[in-house]
Amino acid sequence: MTAKEKIKKSSGILSVGFTVMILSASLLLLACRQDAMTAEEKERSVLEQLGNDIILDLNKLAYTIANEHDQFLSFIGVRALAMSHLAIHDAFNAIEPQYEPYAFSGEFEKADPLAAAAQAARVVLEKAYAGRKDTIQAVCNRWLASVEEGVAKAQGIQLGQLSAEKMIALREGDGHEKNGDYTPMTKPGDYQYTPGFDWVWKPDFSYARPFTLDSLAQFRSPLPPSLSSETYAKDYREVKEYGCKESQVRSQDQTHYAHWWAEFAEHGWNRIGRITAKERNLSLLETARMFALINMNLYDMYLVSFDSKYHYDTWRPVTAIHQGDTDHNPETEPDPDWQPEMQTPPWPEYPSAHAAVAAGGAEILSHVYGSPEVSFTMESVTALPEAKTRTYHHLDSVANDCANSRIMNGYHFRFATEEGKVQGRKVAQHIYTHYLRPREAMKE
Repeated sequence: MTAKEKIKKSSGILSVGFTVMILSASLLLLACRQDAMTAEEKERSVLEQLGNDIILDLNKLAYTIANEHDQFLSFIGVRALAMSHLAIHDAFNAIEPQYEPYAFSGEFEKADPLAAAAQAARVVLEKAYAGRKDTIQAVCNRWLASVEEGVAKAQGIQLGQLSAEKMIALREGDGHEKNGDYTPMTKPGDYQYTPGFDWVWKPDFSYARPFTLDSLAQFRSPLPPSLSSETYAKDYREVKEYGCKESQVRSQDQTHYAHWWAEFAEHGWNRIGRITAKERNLSLLETARMFALINMNLYDMYLVSFDSKYHYDTWRPVTAIHQGDTDHNPETEPDPDWQPEMQTPPWPEYPSAHAAVAAGGAEILSHVYGSPEVSFTMESVTALPEAKTRTYHHLDSVANDCANSRIMNGYHFRFATEEGKVQGRKVAQHIYTHYLRPREAMKE
């Protein structure tokens, strides 16, 4: 072989070797990239990889049982909703600690979150509604059956059990079923039994324990306007004109939203939560946190509002208008035949609890979504047949319509709804700035 041929052969060998080396390097780089992608995927929250369907389903379960039990005429339902969602929230944080826990802390990073959520809800709801065990198990067992058998499922069930038991122990003896005593007074301005009722719903404030407050008077409303004030006279005339049955000045839409917003807040705000969380694909953990915040706010807001109501003990418009000649205000003309658009609830007037929980719910959801610009379309269980559905694009409009509805159906004076909105925002802000906070915020 000549020198020229040897050089040519060597070049060919080098060329092949270089090609093999380049190919090997490319395969190694590709493998490294695949490893990096796998690591990046692993770093992604397992709770962010799962949809929020289980939370929406468990919320609907708790809501339905509570409504069927007593239509939310007691604290039992909203308490069960708050407890179950808090137990789920704490369980998720034991898997991936992203937020401040409420009651239970632990490390269960290998636990399955679906199993944890189903078991936590099962334990809390069976404690609250022992007679509905079959219904509760049917839903929770369906979710447990969707999880592959193994260590993760077993740890998830254990985690849900522990978180629920911690929550139940924490709320033991919280006075949620105790009713206080009440005797109505008789002087002008005092609450008096409204037509159709000879009783009031009144929590026993010596026992009632909130979820987030230091005391029930922490956010107590200021004094309402005096009976002799121009504010009282102006608001008296407004509700008298707009809130009477078959009012001639109330618009059709005002009549529609008066009835549409008449349902209890436990209905509306849990339903709004389900609709918006589904439409916005809210993460599993964020959905659990949102419902915990919503229902803690509902429970504590009712306590705060009713503390103010019974502290001031003021009469409803139906009483005030019938007895307008006794208030020593020349601008309030009485009408003994006046009737409100809807039957007045049996408890004092000031402030408006409905306005408070609406403003609080708007505040909570604005915090969760980062903006009050939230759209949804929804039906109400109390709506008139011809106007069952309403659409909103801003949570402030939701809160304002809800507050105004209490004037249009004859329940409240405007000063009570305006104070309700202020009180509701304060309580909600207190809750989300002190509870279930992002861990980064806790370090600041």
